[in-house]
Amino acid sequence: MNKYIPNSILRQIGFIIVFLALFLLILYYLGSFIPGVLGAVCLYVLLEKPLKYLHIEKKWNKTLSILLLMLSTAAIILMPLYFLVSMLVSEVKEQFDQKEIILSELSKAVSYVNTKIKINLLDEKYLQKSAEIGTKGLQFVLNTTSDALIQFAVAFFILFFMLSQYKELEKWLLKNVPLQDDNVKVIGKDFRSMVFANTIGVPVVAILQAIVAYIGYLIFGVDNAFYWFILTIFAAMIPVVGAAIIYIPLVIVLLAEGNNVNAILLLLYCLILVGLVDNVFRFAFSKKFADVHPLITVFGVILGMNLFGFIGIIFGPILFSLLIWMYQLYSLEFRSKERF
Repeated sequence: MNKYIPNSILRQIGFIIVFLALFLLILYYLGSFIPGVLGAVCLYVLLEKPLKYLHIEKKWNKTLSILLLMLSTAAIILMPLYFLVSMLVSEVKEQFDQKEIILSELSKAVSYVNTKIKINLLDEKYLQKSAEIGTKGLQFVLNTTSDALIQFAVAFFILFFMLSQYKELEKWLLKNVPLQDDNVKVIGKDFRSMVFANTIGVPVVAILQAIVAYIGYLIFGVDNAFYWFILTIFAAMIPVVGAAIIYIPLVIVLLAEGNNVNAILLLLYCLILVGLVDNVFRFAFSKKFADVHPLITVFGVILGMNLFGFIGIIFGPILFSLLIWMYQLYSLEFRSKERF
């Protein structure tokens, strides 16, 4: 006896195919805005409770409360970026204006290092390419910053509507998410913890590392210490290498200038104290907010930077955690409780 697939099943399959086709089409053309969407979700998680406090408890106007929170958040996020770009542009322009003097000093430093150590660390012919490298580096920073500004604009645009309709959004999620109510609450709590661990913990730890490193820069005679302090904040957000991207080259510069004692002391200072701040506070924040394993943070940052660029430092660990999160969700929703 021949068995036929019911028409209702065929209609469902057809509907799913059309839905997936439309979804992939939209994703293909709007995929570049995914970081902005993720940013809006993360900011919503951070600002939801402050909005409820201002709107419900303090009886403030909802729109005024939203604008106040968004403007405050924008200032906290964008002012450091503006400060960084301004300093980089000013510093690079100054270096270009004194290119001949700098190349001459670098040549002397390289000759000194080659004579003392007997190793050709840097052939002088490569010094002529320094201007080109500096130009490319500056262009990369400006391009990354412009992309970040676009994503922030998208995030704040979406965020305004999410906050404006936060009650309706919460009701819709509770009604349409195909999970038990208890599991929805668990998911909300876990997701909030992950967002706090990454959006607050990562920048705070980076600032603490940079402050400790800045003290070392001042003690051991690094020129333009405040400039390197700002760069260290952003470098320290990258796991594994982190602040070493900044302080190792500074140690090499001090060696090249003949400040061997200061160079060695700065290296030891940063390896011990800056590394201690990283290990202690990064793990403490992760443990407090979301109990995120360090490997998830490391591989999450690698994933995020490959997908979204520098802004992926925040979103990468969240995406990577979703894999483990989905398994836990599956366990809560479908596996028998006897197995736990």
